[in-house]
Amino acid sequence: MKLPSPGFLLNALLKATRRFPGTMLCAAIGVFAIFILIDSAIGQQAEQNFIRIWMTSQLGLAFLTGLVAFAESRGWESKRSWLLQAGGLLALVLYCWTLDPKEPTFDEIGLPQYLVLMLVVHLFVAVAPYLNRISISNFWEYNRQLFANIVVGGVFTLILYAGLALALLAVDQLFNLDISERIFMKLFVLLAGIFNTAYFLYHFPEKYEYEEADAGYSVVFKNLCKYILIPIVGLYFLILYAYGAKILMTWSLPKGWVSSLVLGFSVAGIFTYLLNYYLPKHDDSAWVGAYRRWFWWVQLPLTALLFVAIARRIGDYGVTEPRFLVAHLGMWLAVTCLYFLISKNDNIKFIPISLGVFALLFAFGPFSAFKVSKRSQTEILRELLEKNGRWANGRMISDTTAIPLEESKRINSALNYLEHREALRNIPWLPMPLDSFPNPTLNAASRIAAWAGISRNTYRDRNFINVHAKASSVEAIEISGFDKCYRIENFDQRPVIDGDYFLLSADKKRLEWKRLAAGKTVTVESFDLQPAIRRWTGPEGDPYRELLPGEEIVDMNGLKGDARLVIRSASLDRKDSAFQIRYMEGLLFLKENGAVKPGRKKR
Repeated sequence: MKLPSPGFLLNALLKATRRFPGTMLCAAIGVFAIFILIDSAIGQQAEQNFIRIWMTSQLGLAFLTGLVAFAESRGWESKRSWLLQAGGLLALVLYCWTLDPKEPTFDEIGLPQYLVLMLVVHLFVAVAPYLNRISISNFWEYNRQLFANIVVGGVFTLILYAGLALALLAVDQLFNLDISERIFMKLFVLLAGIFNTAYFLYHFPEKYEYEEADAGYSVVFKNLCKYILIPIVGLYFLILYAYGAKILMTWSLPKGWVSSLVLGFSVAGIFTYLLNYYLPKHDDSAWVGAYRRWFWWVQLPLTALLFVAIARRIGDYGVTEPRFLVAHLGMWLAVTCLYFLISKNDNIKFIPISLGVFALLFAFGPFSAFKVSKRSQTEILRELLEKNGRWANGRMISDTTAIPLEESKRINSALNYLEHREALRNIPWLPMPLDSFPNPTLNAASRIAAWAGISRNTYRDRNFINVHAKASSVEAIEISGFDKCYRIENFDQRPVIDGDYFLLSADKKRLEWKRLAAGKTVTVESFDLQPAIRRWTGPEGDPYRELLPGEEIVDMNGLKGDARLVIRSASLDRKDSAFQIRYMEGLLFLKENGAVKPGRKKR
């Protein structure tokens, strides 16, 4: 394997840009956005904007490449192809406009939907030139070449990065240039974003119909499939069938984690099936032919085992997005198995096309995982309230009757689930608006549970408390008199250059102000965090707390200096009947050698 020369790299870049202008534009925009984020010299709003620009550019890499392949396979002239790419760019701009990483439900809804779209556009690249009557053998050879280019391009990228990074490190050490670690990060981003993309596009197939002599198996592909993938899948097969036999002998329901094992077998098995599809023509080994002939028969009973396992979890705890995903993939596996067992064509195009359709149905529409899960958890919550005397005349009511611990946990779990998805406000049978429930220092789910007389201490066995500053707070913080500001994340950033930094003490109850100078570290001051811990935990130790205005500010005085800590969020763990800080995020204002008068600016 020979590394590409500089001349080849320039030629590859120019050729890729001419043939795939939209894709290379997305690559350049993505690299630029990551460079800005690495520098971190921007405000929070600008940071969020560059994050969504980067996310959209990643989506555009595969999407626009697929559009070019689609147009080329139909013999469209350049003008028509450019119009198609322009339409794709417009669609990406519109999507970027709607993408908002700051949304409260982004992690639970927005991010999974984005990942589904990423999967769909990559599947689109795999099938775009073959949404027609071109033969299956051409489709297989095209994807074999794509897979080989991805692997080789990735290896070249890593080798180039290792070589250039070591060269930079050598120059830095020999000439004391003090090269920032951000340069190494930018180098990797540049190679992965521009070089790797250009290399892949340069080798992107230029034709979509192949002669018989063009297709085939290299020694690497043959050995990978024959001696590595098929034996690994066979091992999965033996383990899962042995476990299935145990279930039949003991007549016990399968454990929930068996679903993950079945899905792992399915992914590895289908990938091997696709690579092995034409190998029996080139290799007469018995197990190579048997694998293609019997794989779907082997897969079908395991799919049934997956359904039994996930049905148990859904029956006990209702539908959530992960359980919906497992059941949804099980449905796709069942449909795919039946297709290949019944169909006489064995058209492997069915796999990426059907997977893309099922993925879109999972993430979007009235029967998406998010909509179905919300309806399921809302219904479970209503049933539990009815069962435990918290329901009358179609409304939730308050009561003091004791509730079994397990069911109290399930009620709290459903309330927190719905709150994290901004769904509590949409429940029609709450007795009052969400903001009207008492105990404003608690999160919404805990306020509802406390009002209804449902124990909030069901989480006490977890021995943790999470606190966060009110997101809508606009009060100004008085910082006059302080000299420096530090961004704090978990107090574990150790500097690589001389300067001040902050660590939690060994008992996690004090904040230590450290100073690194000439390779030596000294402790300048140690601030006591226990008053803040007592304030945040409160008398009841509620698991989630929203701090009132002012509670997020912690003033700490010492002999060598004073500090003002303004937290965004913190996590505390119980140890030996007391709490200690595990994680904290916020800003720290520092004043050295002098007291700072505490104060707060009025709104």
